Amino acid sequence: MLLKNLQAALGEFLVFLNGPKAGERLPLWEAQQIFQSNWNLEATDLAEMYGRSLESTQTRRYWSGDDFRPREVMLGFMQQQQEFVRQLFADLFREDRSVEGRLGRLVFSCDELLQDHQERRPKDKLPAHYHSGDYRMAFLYLAFRYPDRYTLYDQEAFTRTLRRIGASDIPSGHDPERFVKVSRTLFQFLSKDEAIQKAHALRLAEGRDYSGPSMLLVYDFMMALEGGR
Repeated sequence: MLLKNLQAALGEFLVFLNGPKAGERLPLWEAQQIFQSNWNLEATDLAEMYGRSLESTQTRRYWSGDDFRPREVMLGFMQQQQEFVRQLFADLFREDRSVEGRLGRLVFSCDELLQDHQERRPKDKLPAHYHSGDYRMAFLYLAFRYPDRYTLYDQEAFTRTLRRIGASDIPSGHDPERFVKVSRTLFQFLSKDEAIQKAHALRLAEGRDYSGPSMLLVYDFMMALEGGR
């Protein structure tokens, strides 16, 4: 990582925060607050709790869309095998285990749930469980559960960011452990930049958006760099 490259990228992000598109990903902070207020893995009705936790008044595109239905599918899994899914999330949130191991376990468990669903309801064909491949949903759960430890994952944005800051050995595929390490380093720099912190704080709506230390800012930073989406 080249410090001058990182400083230039931070400067670009500050311009973004003070510009007209600063609110593009702001709904994530509301969604994070909703999750924090509702998540309870000991809830009697796990599906009802999950539904309340993964909600937003502004957008649902992070867990629902065309050919992307992870929230809907997980709710179905919970209705069929509640205790199995409860353990699935308990395993995902165990911080004493490696990130890569937990992600792999999540994918494996969802594969089993999907197979069981297809055997139970052969006429109700689900094309996928939407919790594998790019780890998008796994990191969303982690980021919402542990705001100051994880951020959302986008491989393209991560790779682009590594190039922008002059990192060596750009991964050709998914490398979740490195992603976590780099994103936490970036969060340290973002947290120490007073101008960025001030501009970000001005975006947040009191009582609606999560206002504690949140690594969603790292995701916003990566996506806002030139060429982001």
